[in-house]
Amino acid sequence: MRAARSLVDTIVLTFIHCAMKPRTADLVLFSFLLAAIWAPADADAYCAGSDPSQPDYDPHYYSVSHEFQRAKYVVRARVTRETWLGEDGTTKPLTPPFQNGAPRPWGFDPYLGAYYVVKILHAFKGDPSAELRLFSENSTARFWFALGSDHILFITEESFDPPIDEALTIDTCGNSAAIQKAHATLRAIERLSTAR
Repeated sequence: MRAARSLVDTIVLTFIHCAMKPRTADLVLFSFLLAAIWAPADADAYCAGSDPSQPDYDPHYYSVSHEFQRAKYVVRARVTRETWLGEDGTTKPLTPPFQNGAPRPWGFDPYLGAYYVVKILHAFKGDPSAELRLFSENSTARFWFALGSDHILFITEESFDPPIDEALTIDTCGNSAAIQKAHATLRAIERLSTAR
């Protein structure tokens, strides 16, 4: 037998072994190997309207003007508080280490997500209260904010699984960004807000 086997060879041999002598450890290994073949190389957030093979494809879906129309609020805001939630939806302190050495929860870490409280510095669309609470789900659509940072935010209200249900959030595929990276977006928003 060759010294080095391909992943497919290993899966086939593990399958044959499992069929002949099924043991829990072998079945776990077989499942892991199957997952390794079919798992995506990179897990990215699903970006609505961005897949040309889908019926909802719209190459302009994430243009500033389209996102401005979809948003409930478009604001410049400062992040003032971050609260992480355990899988039961209650406050849970961050306790590293996290998956892949990340500085915050990532994917399979036991956190539902985080609430960020932002202070509204200027509203370009909508009439928000002085502070808003945004939910960031611990999924491929997560976003992380640094406390004290200023952002341009396109805020929508979305449905999440219980216990969150309805919450304000941002689309990580969209134009929300830290203020220092949002100069062109800011100019476009200012034009759109004065045209209303």
